[in-house]
Amino acid sequence: MAIKLDETVKSLLRNFDTVKILATVDRDGKPHVTCKDSIRLNNKGNLEYDEFIESSQTNKNLVFAIWFRKQVAINILGRNKTSYQIKGTPVKAVICGKRFEERYKKLKEEQGADLSAIWIIEPEEVIEETLAVRKAVEETLHPLLRHLDIFLDESYRGTGS
Repeated sequence: MAIKLDETVKSLLRNFDTVKILATVDRDGKPHVTCKDSIRLNNKGNLEYDEFIESSQTNKNLVFAIWFRKQVAINILGRNKTSYQIKGTPVKAVICGKRFEERYKKLKEEQGADLSAIWIIEPEEVIEETLAVRKAVEETLHPLLRHLDIFLDESYRGTGS
C-alpha cells in the first residue's frame, strides 16, 4: 500500500548532494546494489528512476520486480549523514509516449544520455537509518543487549586457545 513521504524525505530526494542507492534482487534472490543519481520524486509522490541501459542488471531486476510484485529498496544519504531507507514496489515502466519523449530529449540535451525507461516506484515503507536514531531505537527495543559477543564463551570468540 502506497504511503506519502514526509517533508524531510522529500527534501533529501530533491537535494542534488543526496546519495541515492537502489537495491534490487534477481529471480534467484541475488542482491544488486548501485548508486543512482537519477532517482527523484514525481508530482504524485512516487519515486522515479531513469534507466539508461536496457540490458543492465538493475533493469532486469526491475522487470522481475514488476512482474512478480517484488519490493525494491532505496537508501538516501544526505550531506549531514541523515539517512532513510524507502521500500517500494515498481508499478510502471514508461518506455514510450509524450512523457518519455520529453524526458529523453531533456537527458539527451543535458547529459548526452540515451533513456531506456522511466521506472515508477510506489513508496510503501520508510525507515530512518541515521545512526543516532537507529541506535536509540535498538537500545529501546533491546535495553540489555549491547554486544552479542559478551554472551559467547571463549571457545566461540576465535581467541585461538
